[in-house]
Amino acid sequence: MSGPRLVPVRGADGRAGWSLVAANGRRLATAVRGYRSEPELASGVAELLAERAALRFVLSQSEDRQWTWTAYLPARSTRAGAGGGEAVARSARGYLRRDQCRQSVTGFLRGVEHVRRMWRTSGNPW
Repeated sequence: MSGPRLVPVRGADGRAGWSLVAANGRRLATAVRGYRSEPELASGVAELLAERAALRFVLSQSEDRQWTWTAYLPARSTRAGAGGGEAVARSARGYLRRDQCRQSVTGFLRGVEHVRRMWRTSGNPW
């Protein structure tokens, strides 16, 4: 089945991460954090897929006027000052217009849903 897929990547620091890549090869999103091991990476991906409906997206504009988004998992603590959750993904590129950035969020969510279905079928997100 053709569609978006997760691609494992290695950072310059040697940590594992992922990119969500569309069927046409264009990167849609990247992991915010690096993982120390493959099992930790798999656990992070599993959490992203399980909590996809609870993701919160923040759109921002950089100094060069490019729009980007960051996805946050819900906060795990109810204590005061716990913050808005953990950043888990970001757009792979900047967009000239805010509406293009919002469309990218929609594409990311569709891609995550596709990966979730594939993982349930094959048992492997890669």
